[in-house]
Parts: sequence; C-alpha cells; structure tokens
Amino acid sequence: MLGSLNGKKPKNKEENPENKSLKSLKGKLTKHQNLIGLWLFLLINVAGLGLVFALQLVQLVQIGRVANKPPATLVEKGDGTGLLTDAIPASQRTPRAIQRFTSDILTALFTVAPVLETQEGLTQNDGFDEGITIPRKEGNVNNRVTVNAYVASVAAIAPGFRDQFLSKLADITPPNSFNGTTQVLFKIDFLGNPIPVDGKSDEWTVTVVGTRYIIESQSGGSRRSPEPEPFKQVIYLKSVNPQFNPLPEISTNIQERVADITKIGLQITKMTPLDTTTPQGGDFLELPAQPQPQPTQPTEEE
Repeated sequence: MLGSLNGKKPKNKEENPENKSLKSLKGKLTKHQNLIGLWLFLLINVAGLGLVFALQLVQLVQIGRVANKPPATLVEKGDGTGLLTDAIPASQRTPRAIQRFTSDILTALFTVAPVLETQEGLTQNDGFDEGITIPRKEGNVNNRVTVNAYVASVAAIAPGFRDQFLSKLADITPPNSFNGTTQVLFKIDFLGNPIPVDGKSDEWTVTVVGTRYIIESQSGGSRRSPEPEPFKQVIYLKSVNPQFNPLPEISTNIQERVADITKIGLQITKMTPLDTTTPQGGDFLELPAQPQPQPTQPTEEE
C-alpha cells in the first residue's frame, strides 16, 4: 500500500541473465589473461636459465681443454739459461722443425769448406779437411767424403739409404776439395712444406730445389767457377726416437756433432727426382733408380 502510494516499485531480487553472462565472460577473459602472463613469465625464465647453462657448458669445455693440454716444459741449457717447449706426440714433428732439419742437413752434405769445420767454427789449426774414406763402389772414381758430410749422413740418413747415398756423394765430391783448392757451395732456392706420406703422421716429403756452385782456385790466385749445377729432389723423411743418452766424459767432436743432430729425431729415408721426364732428374745428384716392386700376376686355377 505504501509503496503504491509513494509511486515506488518493489525491487526485483533476481539479476538480469544478460548481466550475469557478461560478468561470467569477463571473469573467464581475466583468467585467460592471467594464464598467458604466467606462461610468458615462465618461458622467459626458462630461456634465461637455458642461456646461462649453455654459457656455463662452453666455459667448462674450454677449461677442460686447457686442463688436458700438456704443460710447457722448461728446458735448462748448459749455460744455465732456460727455454719453454711445447709437448707434442713422440712420432710427430712440426713443419718448421722438418724444414729446418732438411735445410741444415742438405747444406752440410753438399757444402765443402776448405778447412775442417767444428761446432766452434772453422779451425785453421786442424788443417784441411782430409775427408773420410768409404768403400769404393764399382765405377766410382772417388771414395772420400768430407768429415762434415760423413757426420751429417751418419746422424741424419737412414741406414738402408746411407751406403748408396755416400757412394754417390763421394763420386761427385771434387778431389781437390781435400787440399783446399776447391770449394763447393750449396744454396737452397725453394724449400716446400712437409706433406704427410699416405696420411701417415710420422713420414713426410719435402720438395727441395737448389743449386751447387763449385769454385776452383787457379795459379796466380784467380778462381774459376764452372756452370752452376741444379738440384731438384723430393726428400723423404720419417720420425725416429730421439737420442738423449748422455755422451761419455771423453768424447770426440764427431760424437758430439752426431748426438746434436739426432736430438731432433728425424731421418732421411730416400731422395727421388722431382723432374721425372729428365734422366736422373736433371740434377747433380743423379742417384741410381731404386728398384720398384713388381706387381704379381694372379695365376689361373685349373
């Protein structure tokens, strides 16, 4: 009665269905937005943790490599000074060591000085290099090589190749080299990089191109130099166990020089002509051709 008299309608306690559905939809959207934000937060954290883990893994791998690397070795020389060396496998040699060995040995083999050379230099008191006599091969005119060449061959040439090489070296050594009237100079014009033989880690080939100069003294003090003689060979080398056994207290100069050369642990096993189209390679060494193994023919079974 009073409500009708005052013109007011009674309040409907039931909510409009449309409003109810809108509220429900807004609640669902809010939940979805919260879930999306949560997932994005988790993904960002997982990505950050993955990046940190990858960086830690890379750092651990680098630390492991450094830890497993053989340490540098301090080598003390006789005068008290020291130097650091890197450890390498026993059968391997660095390209620089192979090239230096090849250059030094070939120079010692093919250079003939007027006087005997020692580790301290040229020694005038010892007189001329009278050489060392080797067994004479059939057809050879000369059978002497210089002391320096003999030392280098004993220390640096493999036994299976040494006799053949020394025989040829004696034949091409001028006889007047032993009385001081003839000198022989050897100059390397090209020294190739070491190439492994058939993928082996302890054998290499080095291509060497050089020139040999013979200087002859004449009466009146004048000198004559014949035509330069080319050298074009492929040098085969292999690694051997270095010799570190100490020399006896009383040792000869030759023993000391041989021991000094063998410390590098390399040997020359053979030499072959670089130019195979020219007989004997077209150079002064002209080593006899080494016999090649003949292939066996398969036999037919009856």
